[in-house]
Amino acid sequence: MKHLTKLLLISCVFLVLMGMVRGEYRSKQSAVAEQMHKLNPAHNTDLSYIDFLTYRVLKNGSARVAVLGSSVTKGVGASTPSHNWKSLLQSEIRSTSRPLKHVTIANHGHSGYTSEMLLRPEVIAGVLKSRPDLLILETSVINNYRQSVSLETTKSSLEELYRTFTQEIPGVEILFISPNPILKTNLTESGLNKLGLTFADYNNLTKTLAAENGWHYFDTHDAILNEMTERNIAIEDMLADKIHPNDLGYQMWFNQLYQNKMTLPKFGE
Repeated sequence: MKHLTKLLLISCVFLVLMGMVRGEYRSKQSAVAEQMHKLNPAHNTDLSYIDFLTYRVLKNGSARVAVLGSSVTKGVGASTPSHNWKSLLQSEIRSTSRPLKHVTIANHGHSGYTSEMLLRPEVIAGVLKSRPDLLILETSVINNYRQSVSLETTKSSLEELYRTFTQEIPGVEILFISPNPILKTNLTESGLNKLGLTFADYNNLTKTLAAENGWHYFDTHDAILNEMTERNIAIEDMLADKIHPNDLGYQMWFNQLYQNKMTLPKFGE
């Protein structure tokens, strides 16, 4: 009899514990479902990019970011790969919250490539293979300017890049960003290319193009210039040469992009 009573008591305790575990599990599932609903872009237009990535992790189990652009996206000029803006961004995103600790950023920076060259099949295929939830597309207009690519070709190539990725990657978020400031004399003493255009002409075109098409856009160039003014930093002090940022320049790029775009509601608009 005592043995039976002991078994019954153990069974009761086991059932109580199982009920507690199930209750805790249901509670956690309910909290996750509530958070997913709150972060669902279909229900909330006030999200930041960090919120968006969190939602993709909760929904799909992972989130991927890809960056595409020129040598300043690749990280030329940084003392080590860990000091370029892509690596700094990945490290910061991973430290933001537990769901984001395994977020990866694939780097598709190509030295010397113009925006038109980014349309090459092998470049497109590389990005598609990454299957990004968020694509940060640096416009590569430093090279468009230096190689005297026309503004019309610059415009059409950026439009084609947008069309291609939105068609090939359903649900992808695309953020266009401008490259960093460069020395005016990087090409000629006058700052003019063979078409008589300045670097600013290309940046202004892309900024206007993004606004006309309703694209998400971040003006890295002007944001860094503003920080340089506030901190009294000369352009020579944030460049490794006439074009590529050094560690300080990439730190400023990351700071501005993260603080003034990635974390702000409404995707920083």
